[in-house]
Amino acid sequence: MSSLDNGFDFCAFIDEGVESQSKYDKKAGFPWTADDMKRIDHLIAVGGKESFEHFGPAMDFRHEKVIEYLGHMLEESFEARAYVPRRAWKNNEPSFMDSDQLRSEFTAELFDILLFFRAVCAYAGISGEEILGSARTKLAYNSVRKDHAVNGDEPAPRDPLAELHGDCPSAQFATPEEEEALDFIGKNQ
Repeated sequence: MSSLDNGFDFCAFIDEGVESQSKYDKKAGFPWTADDMKRIDHLIAVGGKESFEHFGPAMDFRHEKVIEYLGHMLEESFEARAYVPRRAWKNNEPSFMDSDQLRSEFTAELFDILLFFRAVCAYAGISGEEILGSARTKLAYNSVRKDHAVNGDEPAPRDPLAELHGDCPSAQFATPEEEEALDFIGKNQ
């Protein structure tokens, strides 16, 4: 893995996920690999939006895999959570802070979360550069949000359903092109 050769190149790590995931997909006998999905994305880009319908079964499979790997990512989060005491004030509750071994196990669980994050990106067709761009945009937006205690005292909206659907001010950081693509994908799922 070249992403780990000189430190940790997160963008390269995400991009390597397509190849890594595809090796697993082939062994597991999946009908489409993450690499196949990447090629299908290119075909749709060349063929235009109207070609999307020709790849319906592959897109359905992609959707299933993204949901599945998000679930695995959550499971790994629960495994990592087990190393963090629920009641820090209580004596003798073992923690990732109590020994090098527990800390190592906790850190490994955190990396497992990243592995499934990478699998989600591979199946969703998200590159390391896309993650980087989104991270920069989102962090810049968060740095000026008036409903963050650091930036102001404007009350945060309280609409959990809107937040789940991304229909809230904190989700309004996409470019017009990204919004158009999201609308297109939403209409074709």
